[in-house]
Amino acid sequence: MKTVVLLSVLALSACTWEFATDQHGKTQIRQKYPTGAGVYYTNGAASQNTHYHEMRPQQHVVLPD
Repeated sequence: MKTVVLLSVLALSACTWEFATDQHGKTQIRQKYPTGAGVYYTNGAASQNTHYHEMRPQQHVVLPD
């Protein structure tokens, strides 16, 4: 059960990270959005509207105040 929860958390948090290249040419991982930002999805499989399940989900970010 712990493994399922851990994998679920990792899968949900994976969309908030991205790969970036620094000034020395090294690839690193960094946060895509500032800490505390909320992400919601429209269209795609994450949408409540089942007519859009064949499309890719679109991310929308709610930035913290």
